[in-house]
Amino acid sequence: MTHFLKLLGRIGHYGTWLMPLGVIIGLLFPDLTILTKPFAEATVILMLTVSIFRLDPAEILIAFTNIRLLLCGTFFILIIIPLLIFLATKLINIPIELKAILVAWGSCPPLVSMPGLALLIGLNGTAALLILLLSTLAFTLTLPILFALLIDNNINIDPISISAKLIIIVCLCTFGAQVLRKFLGKPVAKRLDPAAGGLIVILMAFFAVTIMGGIHHVWPTNPSRVLTFFLAATLVCILSQLVCAMVFCKFDRSTSGTIALASGSRNLALLLPVASGPFYENLWLFLAVIQIPVYFIPMISKPLYRNVYLK
Repeated sequence: MTHFLKLLGRIGHYGTWLMPLGVIIGLLFPDLTILTKPFAEATVILMLTVSIFRLDPAEILIAFTNIRLLLCGTFFILIIIPLLIFLATKLINIPIELKAILVAWGSCPPLVSMPGLALLIGLNGTAALLILLLSTLAFTLTLPILFALLIDNNINIDPISISAKLIIIVCLCTFGAQVLRKFLGKPVAKRLDPAAGGLIVILMAFFAVTIMGGIHHVWPTNPSRVLTFFLAATLVCILSQLVCAMVFCKFDRSTSGTIALASGSRNLALLLPVASGPFYENLWLFLAVIQIPVYFIPMISKPLYRNVYLK
């Protein structure tokens, strides 16, 4: 068991380099994406649980000292970023269906795996969890308003129902993870922390495999559409982080870096259960292509985040 935990710790140490293997495997083996797809939701829930297990309750209380900054960051992520995306799509000639997907992406809360990713990069995992919780709560109000104002699409969704389910999942994961941490004791939990980081890396790589099927479904008949979606996903992922980084650079560094990271990691998969028709097909493709920048950018940005925010 000791050797296994050490192995997981090593995997966690090289996490930002190993996570993209999931994307590569998913692209190379289409049949594997079909086999693993049914486990996607369970994988996301387990990622969140392990991420919360790594958080010390004392750190959560400390993070509340920056609650105003977190609230401002949440507002910027859920309101300003989608508005900026909408304005940008007005200036650029891109397909209408892609415009709807981009605005929808910017209107969603961060990924549930974002606290784990923040910890892997070295940012404030506790602040990441609080941003996730705040965004999930606000999502019930902001998403329907933004959809009504910005997206010219008859998308039949119930954001309140979606957000309620997500809040329940987050609360249950938080309770279960922290109860387990309390049961094991702080010294044991601290020793397990590197191994937990490695487990998050494995789970994120596995999730990447499950979602790559969206590319295999479209590429044989319309490769240009895949490339267009990929370029848009990469740009929106990078530019969202850069905008937030510039806006919040004068505040607490670790928290500001976490806000920037959260702005480029959105849980668009929340709309999968309620989307239909062409919007659903475009949603599935966009989810697949955006995994590439989400998983590969940390390889490049990890030293940058550490140099800018952790000095």
